[in-house]
Amino acid sequence: MIRLAVVALALAFVALPAAAQDLAASCRAEAQRGLTQACQAAIAREPRDPALHALLGEAYFASGFYGDGLQAFRQAIMVSNGAAEYRYRYAGYAALINEYPQAAAELELLVKTEPDHVKAWTLLADCYRYMKDKPQAVRAGRRAAELGDAAEAYALGVRYGSGDGVPADVREELRWLERAAKSGYVAAMQELARLYAEGAPGLPADPVKQHQWEDAARKAMKY
Repeated sequence: MIRLAVVALALAFVALPAAAQDLAASCRAEAQRGLTQACQAAIAREPRDPALHALLGEAYFASGFYGDGLQAFRQAIMVSNGAAEYRYRYAGYAALINEYPQAAAELELLVKTEPDHVKAWTLLADCYRYMKDKPQAVRAGRRAAELGDAAEAYALGVRYGSGDGVPADVREELRWLERAAKSGYVAAMQELARLYAEGAPGLPADPVKQHQWEDAARKAMKY
């Protein structure tokens, strides 16, 4: 399951006239039910408000009109002058309907302006995996891991263990697995326990560390 970090953002409508505020509130409420009329009316009154365009996009998606939804998100990006939050939301919804190249293109623009946007890198790595572009998936996944994504750190460790897209390197395997495990990622703890139980070229078996990671995994699964 792709980890689509589609963000539920708090959208504020500041200093709008009462009628516009009412339309914005109606847009919020109706978008959740897949209704677009209130959002369209609100946009007619406030065409430069990107939040309204994004809500219209959500309404279209809720009602199954995906192409219209992406167009509305595209408009949100345009009127916000390329704000990261709207690029990210566009990419998330594009990925939901398997439009991975479109999502990836938007995410690449996002990370150029916000290189520490960990969720964007994570989603970008997922998009490239579905596109079967291994070098780009490794690049994006590595950056997400560097920024603290435990799942991507685990995936990178596994890659180093198998030589999948990177040179096999047990030291790098251990480094990334331990980073993920110390962030509480149970699968990384279990993989470390297996690795220390079996050993590997350049890494002798270590029953003490094996049991330490087994215990850590059991404790983590209790919570």
